[in-house]
Amino acid sequence: MPPRSSLPTSDPRPSSRSTRRPTWLLLVGALLTVALVPLAACIAKPADAAVAGAPVSSARAHFTVNLKGSYSAAVAAGFNVFDVAGSQNNPAGVKAKLATLPAGSKAMIWVGGLDNSSSTPGFTLSQFKAQVNALKSDPRVYGYFISDEPHPGKFPLAAAHVRERADYLRATAPAQKSFIVVLDGTNSCGGTLGCEYAALAPSKTHVDLVGIDSYPCHMGAACDYAKITERVNVAAKNGVPKSAMVPVYQGFGQEGKASGAYYRTPTTAELTKMLSTWTAALPNAVLDYAYTWGTQTTAPQALANHPALVSVVKSYNGR
Repeated sequence: MPPRSSLPTSDPRPSSRSTRRPTWLLLVGALLTVALVPLAACIAKPADAAVAGAPVSSARAHFTVNLKGSYSAAVAAGFNVFDVAGSQNNPAGVKAKLATLPAGSKAMIWVGGLDNSSSTPGFTLSQFKAQVNALKSDPRVYGYFISDEPHPGKFPLAAAHVRERADYLRATAPAQKSFIVVLDGTNSCGGTLGCEYAALAPSKTHVDLVGIDSYPCHMGAACDYAKITERVNVAAKNGVPKSAMVPVYQGFGQEGKASGAYYRTPTTAELTKMLSTWTAALPNAVLDYAYTWGTQTTAPQALANHPALVSVVKSYNGR
């Protein structure tokens, strides 16, 4: 709502009647005006200076996953949003998990891989609503990770499924954010880019935040940092506002994976360059996402077993 115009404290029109005042009273009034105007100006200056120096944006939040209940090292590295699994059968029981979070941190509630593959159906709508209802007033909830890389080409109702969840969350717990990660890519889009960004843009899904997960470091090749800027630009062109984008940066590799290894762990110099590229592409992001803090299997690498990379991330998070 636009601000209301200030109302005049007196009628600005000239009076139809003239009131004669004694000369001595006019002189006193003039002297008081001369004395008080500079004083008023001096009083006003500190207030004006305070307004000019007020912050224009809030601090960025730093999200990571796969903590397995061990938060201290990640907190020391500057992370303050952590994944917490929701419950399909006991949504109220998730409060016990929130109670274990470090002071000052918040939870991103994971509610399954909706429309990613047939084996990861995500929470049903009724299960999602029950989870939101259980935590709707809990200040420890940052938001809900509604879907990780949904594929609307395979699942035509993906956008509708995400939208009905985002709409319910906004209506029930407006302080909590709806979040998805979109993969996009030539494999999903028939040799071009942009189809998944277009199908899952906030105008279609009503989500608050969209993760852009462009991982530039692959086996047997130099890191392709231009891929980060390319994906940000393609997402913007296809309806994802930069204000809604979340950098999802690579803090893992697949060294030691028995077969199908594709991603390699970045070096400290490569991670530093990667983060500076993300910062240049999305300087005003409200959230960033490090994938991943902990390992999901015994083979792949992650931040937790690369202390040198953690030092890079700590410096980045502490900006």
